[in-house]
Amino acid sequence: MEYTDNPRKILGRVDVIYSDTEISKDIQTTESGNSAISHPDEVFGAYLVPTVKGCTMDGNATMDGSFQMMDDSVVLGWWSGSLSGSNGVLANAPWIEISFVKRPIISWVVLGDEKRNEYPVDFILQYKRDGKIVHSDSVTVNNQIQVRLTPQLEDITSIRLTITKWSKPNACAKILKFYDRMMERYEGDAIEMFEVSEEMGAADGNYNIVSDTMTVNIFNKDRKFDKGYLRSLMILDRKLLPSIGIETDGEVKYQPLGTFYSDEWQINQDSQWVKCSAVDRLMRLQKKTYVGFPLTENASLYDIATDILLKIGETADTIVISKDLQSVVVPMAFLPKGTAWDALQEIANAGLCKVFIDREDKINVRSEKEPKTTTAIRIDKSNMFSYSSSVSLTEFANRISVEYCDVSLSNDTVEAVSVELNIEPNASLELTLDYNTEVAYPAMETDNLNVLLTDFQGGVNACSVVAKNKTAQKQKAVLTVTGKAIEITTKSLTMQDDDSVRNNGVTEYSHPSSDLVQNHAQAEYIARILLERMHAGEGVITTTWRGNPKLNLGEKYESADRFGDSQELVCEYNKFTFDGGLKQETRGRTI
Repeated sequence: MEYTDNPRKILGRVDVIYSDTEISKDIQTTESGNSAISHPDEVFGAYLVPTVKGCTMDGNATMDGSFQMMDDSVVLGWWSGSLSGSNGVLANAPWIEISFVKRPIISWVVLGDEKRNEYPVDFILQYKRDGKIVHSDSVTVNNQIQVRLTPQLEDITSIRLTITKWSKPNACAKILKFYDRMMERYEGDAIEMFEVSEEMGAADGNYNIVSDTMTVNIFNKDRKFDKGYLRSLMILDRKLLPSIGIETDGEVKYQPLGTFYSDEWQINQDSQWVKCSAVDRLMRLQKKTYVGFPLTENASLYDIATDILLKIGETADTIVISKDLQSVVVPMAFLPKGTAWDALQEIANAGLCKVFIDREDKINVRSEKEPKTTTAIRIDKSNMFSYSSSVSLTEFANRISVEYCDVSLSNDTVEAVSVELNIEPNASLELTLDYNTEVAYPAMETDNLNVLLTDFQGGVNACSVVAKNKTAQKQKAVLTVTGKAIEITTKSLTMQDDDSVRNNGVTEYSHPSSDLVQNHAQAEYIARILLERMHAGEGVITTTWRGNPKLNLGEKYESADRFGDSQELVCEYNKFTFDGGLKQETRGRTI
């Protein structure tokens, strides 16, 4: 069966992750002891296999080339401080305890070291509620690397693992994982309906950051959300994973629609349904501070966008940045301290980019030049419910104005900030200082040699630093930041469609300014692209149709109106509505 078939059988499901290592920031561990190299915090991570087969001097490693030396850069989990005897028994039974916010325990995992083929043989799990043991699981004669237990408990706040026998003699306990996420899947009668909206650009055509949203109504079976085991987890930032599937030859193939985080739960005791509203993680960027991009000569927009995202905790695996932004070079690039959201908006304005989250939960910074994939999807009167073409005032213009700036530095060194500190004996202070003026190449110094300054990161209007008192006496110090003053001269470029101006009069559009547009060539490129897109006032076409979740943002598809006139569009918005069947609203922009 295909999405184009009629009739067809559509299925929907929503996975809700109530607790995992990403959204549960309150997890802590305590241990009876640790080996020289031990990483107990890794036991609640997502690791399933150590990164190395650790070499030890306990007689359980050989010189066959498979063992590797270890340091703190490897993933290995918790290694206990005590060793087993010749029969594997641990006379001083080591233990590790993990604590967290009150939650139900449906299942729990104990995972040993797969690469060394070591695991606990005899062990006890004690489940605690506010420090009091409410249940215990005892396992003996285990011979598996991984053990999963299913105690089915409510309101647990900590779990202790105590190991009395190990699988190898003269060895410490090695636990890579001691955790299990809390997830429930809702499908069939458990879902009344859900809606997912994804967007890579606003309808007005501006180059803005856009956040996606979803809502779902879930059956409150046995009142589990307000009276049962889930009541303590009705909090913000629970992870929701919606999917649409179609049955083919008795098998359902699901299409994921993204990752969302709850921002509201509505639990009405007069209703059997619980409503959850959620947003993608892009909204978090409004609360994340970016210290700024220090003035750098000939930095590309690609470099700056990468710097923004890496400094707020993203990794190379969670971001996608258009490669052509490497060729957009800013002569004297800088960004002030602000939110990560505002910093990415500067990239969007300067590089004509769309910033959005894709279905793989990756932050995309996609430029206008990014190649667009062509799909075989066609929307026409055979699968369409409604068709609407619209042109807004911001989508038609025949004269475009773009500002750009010249950046220069003063010859004189100026003081950006000066602050007096009192530091306790042997103490360290982590400081973020805002400047009184914007400067390039900032430098920091102190008038007290007993105060050590480290980890200095200086931006154009703020900096961060660690100040440490090297003595056993209280110290007073004055920290001063100096640099070259930044001077900005703003210019403007205007480009117009002469024929359109003669025929229609002048309709002008001013592109949002950015200090990252610093030469005439980039301003001319922006004006030309905007004029090509806006002079005809082609606008957008919105259709409501039977739907196909295989249509992704940024992909090309064909759309035909009720009179048979067709054109190729780029998908900029989808809203999926599942209520036992599928309906989709799609907005496309003419190419």
